[in-house]
Amino acid sequence: MTGLEERIQLEILKAMKAREKHSLVPLRMLKTALDNARVEKGRGGVPLSEEEIITVVRRLVKQRKEAAEQFAAVGASGRAEEERREADLLSSFLPPSLEDEDILDVIRSVATEAGAKGPSDLGRVMGRAMGQLKGKAEGERIRDLAARFLDTL
Repeated sequence: MTGLEERIQLEILKAMKAREKHSLVPLRMLKTALDNARVEKGRGGVPLSEEEIITVVRRLVKQRKEAAEQFAAVGASGRAEEERREADLLSSFLPPSLEDEDILDVIRSVATEAGAKGPSDLGRVMGRAMGQLKGKAEGERIRDLAARFLDTL
C-alpha cells in the first residue's frame, strides 16, 4: 500500500469511528474507485502508484464538481452543496497545484521549443505542456493560461 492509499484508509477508519456519514460516503466511493482501477489494470493485489491514485482522485473530484453545477442549475442547492463538500474532501488527497506563474514558465519554455507563433499553435503547445505538467495542474487551467499566452504572441 502506498502512502496515499494508507492515508485514505486511515481517514475511512477515522470517519467510521466518529460516525461521520458525510465523510464516510465519499471516502468509501474513493476506495471503491481505486479498487476498480486496480482490477482494470489487472493488478488484483498489487497497489496502484501514487500517480494512478491521484488520477482517480482527480476524476472523482471533477465528477463531484460537475454534479454540483448540475444540481445548482436545477435549483437543488442542498444537493449541490453536498457534492461540493465531497469534492473538497476528496481534493484533500491531491498534491498542491502549481501557481499560475509556474505553469506559465513551463508554457513559455514549451512554446519556444515548439516554435509557437500564435493561437493556432495551441494544440502543439498543450501536448507538450501536459506532458510536463501532468498531475501538477488541471488541464483546463493549463489550456486557459496557454491560450492567453499564445494570444500575446
